[in-house]
Amino acid sequence: MKSAIIKLLILGATSLFFACSSPIKHVIVSPEISIVGSNLYQNKQAQLSFSDLRRSNHIVQILRSNQAAELYSPQQSLVSTVESSLTSALKANGLSVQPLATNQIEVIIDNAMVSVHQELLKYTANNEMNVRVVVNNSQGTLTKAFRVTGKSNGPFKADLAVLERDFNQQLATLLTQIVQNDELQSFIQ
Repeated sequence: MKSAIIKLLILGATSLFFACSSPIKHVIVSPEISIVGSNLYQNKQAQLSFSDLRRSNHIVQILRSNQAAELYSPQQSLVSTVESSLTSALKANGLSVQPLATNQIEVIIDNAMVSVHQELLKYTANNEMNVRVVVNNSQGTLTKAFRVTGKSNGPFKADLAVLERDFNQQLATLLTQIVQNDELQSFIQ
């Protein structure tokens, strides 16, 4: 009798554990930078490096009162996506990426988060992205901070597809600001 009760308790606990655990949730990060190829960086070379200093990997968190947060991470690492997108945009604008170039450009992701406060009949989403660009060359060091924020709200439940779209649009805006920044263009030799 005791062993039957123990087996039922173990089965119940196991079922409860698997019912409470949720599958890993992902969002697709794919910013579309709409920069027409130009000669902004013509005859300039740079070595690029990228780092991610965020405390956690997720980029979307949905918060509900008295419940665990729902966290969504990018399918591919955010730093890889930023590296691919920004490198392509800089090359399209004339920059030659070389491993031992005079200009050393480091791109640092400090923050990239969509925080949703979900209530029963409405939600509010706050987005924030912070990226620093540090350029070292014979002139010295230039550090530029780039920031994009956004806020949205709506009735009922937040739509993950809309949050994903907004994140990608804001990331594209931020990367475009980096490529088109006059101070960076003139500092890079």
